[in-house]
This record gives sequence, C-alpha cells and structure tokens, in this order.
Amino acid sequence: MVNEIDDKTVQQASMGDKQAFRLIVLHYAQAVNRLAYRYTADASYAEDIAQETFIKAFQAINRYQPQAKFSTWLLRITTNSAIDYLRKANRQMADSLDQEDIQVDIPNHQLNAEDQLDLNQRLSQAMTDLSDVERLAVTMKHHQGYSINETAQVLNINANACKQTLFRAVQKLRKQLTSEVSL
Repeated sequence: MVNEIDDKTVQQASMGDKQAFRLIVLHYAQAVNRLAYRYTADASYAEDIAQETFIKAFQAINRYQPQAKFSTWLLRITTNSAIDYLRKANRQMADSLDQEDIQVDIPNHQLNAEDQLDLNQRLSQAMTDLSDVERLAVTMKHHQGYSINETAQVLNINANACKQTLFRAVQKLRKQLTSEVSL
C-alpha cells in the first residue's frame, strides 16, 4: 500500500508549483516504478513507463479530483501507460515475428522443475500469460496490498468484477504453475 502525499502538496502542484510536483515524483517514484516493472519485467522499460507516467500526470494534474486518492489516480495513469507500452511492444513483436523464422527450444523434461527455473522465474512467466487487467489486479492486491475496492477503483470496474478478475487470474496462475511442476 502506498502512503498518500499531503493534499496541500497536490494542490500546490495543480496550481503549477514545480517544486511541489517534484515532491510528488520523489514520493511516488518507487510505487510507480514497481507497478511498471510488474507489467514489463524489465527495469529499463519500467523506468520509461514511469517517466511517461509522471509527464502525463504533470500535464493532467489540474484535472485530478481530490475526492479520490491521489495514489489511485497516479497508478491508473501508470497502468494506462504500461498498457500502451505493451500494446506497442506486441505490435512490434508481431511485425518482427512475421519476418523471422522462429526456432523453439524444447526443454529437457528429465530435469526437475526446481533445477530448470526458480519459483520467481516461473511466476514471472506465468504472470506474463495473464491479461493486462488480471496482471494489474494480482499485482495490486497480492503484491502491493491494495484492497478489493481500491484495486477495482484503479481498474475502473466494480468490486464484484474485480473479485472475479482476481479469481480467474489466480486459477490461471495455479494451473500454469501446477503444470510447470508436473513436467
């Protein structure tokens, strides 16, 4: 869970105070970077997404509605930036795949799954197989400690839909990780 910055700093930033916005960046940089990394699993891409997030937030801060948590608003911008990035990357990858002859290495199934990949690598791979919304929901709820309602608010869905999304995501992860172990 991200600690909220004080309302006065946000208000000053929305009136064009660049020093106040700098404080916002310093306060939320780690949370934004962490969320972006969860999407990309690449530190340099996560930094690019974080930078894009703060540029967009700076440009739109005067439209922030104080009745919502500032962190929720900012993480929604991060999510949108990450989704835009992933869509662009997927388009580029599809274009390059059309032009390449792909070879697939078949893993040696005689090796123990623990020897092939550690749990973090398998989980990261399984996370990439989730939809963008599922990945964000799991990250916010299980890795960052957000409540169902806070996660639903960032995802712009109702709480029941958020619960269903989380359930589906956990089922997919469980199925993927179980099949990895049984190889």
